[in-house]
Formats: sequence, C-alpha cells, structure tokens
Amino acid sequence: MRINTFFFLLLSVVAFGQAPEAMPSTQELSAAQFVQWVDQNHPVLQSVRNRLPIAKAELLKARGAFDPTLVGNYSSKEYDGELYYELPAVQLALPTASPIDLQVDWNSSTGIYTNPQNKLPEEGLFAVGGMINLGNGLMTDERRTSLRLAKAAVDLTEAEAQLYRNKLLAKALSDYWKWYEAHAGLVAYESAVEAAREVYDFTMNAFNAGDVAAIDTLDARALLTTWQTDYFKARNKAISAMYGASNWLWSSDGQPVLLKPESRPTAVMQELLVSLELNPAHPLYVYNDNKEEQFRLKRQLAREYLKPKVAVGGAVLMPGNFSELPTSADYDPNNRVVKAKLDVPLFLRTGRGYSRSQNLQLQNFQLERSETENSWNNALSAAAEGIVQLEIALNASLKNQESLRLLLEAEKRKLELGDSELIKVNLRTSYYAKALIQTADITRELGVQKALWQELSATF
Repeated sequence: MRINTFFFLLLSVVAFGQAPEAMPSTQELSAAQFVQWVDQNHPVLQSVRNRLPIAKAELLKARGAFDPTLVGNYSSKEYDGELYYELPAVQLALPTASPIDLQVDWNSSTGIYTNPQNKLPEEGLFAVGGMINLGNGLMTDERRTSLRLAKAAVDLTEAEAQLYRNKLLAKALSDYWKWYEAHAGLVAYESAVEAAREVYDFTMNAFNAGDVAAIDTLDARALLTTWQTDYFKARNKAISAMYGASNWLWSSDGQPVLLKPESRPTAVMQELLVSLELNPAHPLYVYNDNKEEQFRLKRQLAREYLKPKVAVGGAVLMPGNFSELPTSADYDPNNRVVKAKLDVPLFLRTGRGYSRSQNLQLQNFQLERSETENSWNNALSAAAEGIVQLEIALNASLKNQESLRLLLEAEKRKLELGDSELIKVNLRTSYYAKALIQTADITRELGVQKALWQELSATF
C-alpha cells in the first residue's frame, strides 16, 4: 500500500495561506543541484557577495583623504563710499602619503585701511611651501593609518565573505540531508506497511480457508497497525524536513520556492579529494593575517601618541597673479615664511593608555588566532577521518540491508508455504525496516560530514 503525501501538503497550503512558488525542476533533486541553487539565489548569500564592494567603497573613501583640496576665501568692507579692504585668497592643499603636506597659497590685499601685516604687492603674492611632522605623525598618522586599514579590510572582507558563504552552504546541506533521512525513513516504513499488508491479506485468506486460527488474524492486524502508526509519524517528520529544506530555496527573482510534494532527494554525493591540512591560501589564514595587520597598524598609530607634536616648514614668497605667474627670476630666498609648531603633553596619559590598549588587543588576537587555527585544523582532520569511517559503515549497512531484504522475501515465501510463523515474518520486517533507516541515517551523517569538510577546507 503506497501512501501519497500530497493530500497532507495540500492541507498545509490551505491552513497557512498561499504557497510559495513550487519547484519547477525534475522530481529528483541531488545535493549538488540543491547547493548550487542555494548559492545562486539565497538572499543572505547575495548580501554576503555585497560585502566586498562595500569594503572597496570604504577604501575609495579612505583614499579621498589624500585628494587635493582647492579653497577660496573672499572678504571686503566698504563704508561711506570708501573701500576699507578687499582680501581675496586661494589655497591649493596637496596632502601626501608621507609626513609632508604641501600647499600653494595666493593672496591679494587692497584698500585704505588694511592691516599692515597684510600689505602685499599690487598683483598679489604666491606662497609655495608646506610642513613636515618630525614627532607625532612622522611614521604614520590617522589619515595614513585609515588608508592602510581600508586596504587590509578589502582582503579581510573577501575572506570573511568566503568563510560565511561556506558556513551557510554547509548548513543548507545539513538540512538537505535531514530531508533525505526523513524521506528515506518514510520509504522504509512504507515498505514495512506493504509487507505487513501482504501478511495480513495472506492471513485473512488462510483464516477464511480454515488453515489458521482467529488469533493469527489478530496478530497480523496488530502487525499492520503498528507499522501504520510508525509510518504516519515518519510522514510528519518527512513533511517537516521538506519544509526545512525549502527554506533555503529561492527563485532568481527573489521569491521563496516550495519543494513539490513529489520531489525527492537522492543519495548521490560529490566525490571529494580529502586532505588533512589547510591550504596556505585558505580564507581563514587570509582573514587572520589581515586582521592581525590591522591590529599592528593601530598599535603603530598608538605609539605615535607617545611622541610630542613637532612640525617645521614654511613657504617661498613670490609676487604675481594668475595671468602672469612668477618665474625663477622672481625667486628670492629672503622672501619667505618660516613656521614651527611644538605640542608636548606633560604626562602622555593618552599615548600611554592608547598604546597599552593596542598592545593588549594585538596580544589577545594572536592568542585567540593560535587557538582558532589549531581547533580548525583538528576539526578538519576529524571530518576527513570521519568521512572514511562513515563510508566504510555505509558500505556495510548497504550489504546488511540487502541481506535482510532477501531474508524477508524468503520468510514470506515460507509463510505462504506454511513453513513459517507470523512472529518470524514480523521480526524479518522489523530488521529490514531498521536496516533501511540505519542506511538513511548513515547516509545523512556522511553527507553532513562531507559538507562540514567542504566548509572547513573552503572547497565549495
């Protein structure tokens, strides 16, 4: 007696409203097809793929701190028909990825009441120069550190996205293999119900012919109803597992997809070339390398705060305007501006606290990194060795399953010939059903173990 699950799924649709889009493909769905579908269309995985463009946008933002800046200022005052002053000014700032900042200024001053120090040639005055940091800011500063952090974040984000993608695909495959186990268990109990139905029909025919006692019909009915009870429990588990697997499936236009009632998973698995060691280019190493580099950059910046702020610089002054730019003939070393800046915190508490904090954070990360990578390598080795053991167990289970199937068929023929008893047939049926369920359980474990190894080895 083959019992269909469509009616119960139809009831679920009626109870919970309109169903999502049904799976448009063939009835069989392999693990490889399932994970490819998830990888292409799942919205969370699509958001994961957006992380790298975001990191690149942040890098572009950090590079913007080194863009040249053009600033213009203008102020004037008129009173009682007299021009007190008119002060136009233009500045071009040229930040560099070094402790030197360059700038070019042009200023002009006209009017009858200008500040004496603002008195300039009639055509205006160019000032070409800059400042160099000799203390805090010599090795690095906030701007340069932010750029280096953003560069490291690109590779870090790409590796992090790969790790998260692998984790999600492994979880999706875990639900797939749960669905497979539940579906295979349903098939096993359905086979047991069919076998019990055959025994019941044979027993009733024998009772009607006067060949068996009435108590034998009760045994046959009890056997049938026992397996039917287990079957309906297995059906409930299979429906739940099918919906669990459907949670991972989305259409290309972003709509959730529901597996069809007739859809069924397969035991086909990808062949893996299993190894016990991580590739040096593994995203875990790439992530940790760049994360540690970020901590080192922050520590380097923190050490700058232990230094006083010392900056010297100046500018060369040359008269001129934008229509008649100054030439080398206008250069006079006596026409100059000299600048110096000194800022010395007396206790350096900010620098000492910042530096100590970054040192400890780097140390903590290095300790955690050692533990994480060691655990990861051990988990990879355990998964690889587990795959080997489960493959051996699966082969043994398949052989045992076939042997018990033959024994059940032989026992049923003996019963028909009057050379067996219902209790023996019941035991054979039970053993065979348990063998089917055991094979399904081992298959699920093997599928999950292979998915775990792919996650840990980053081979999806």
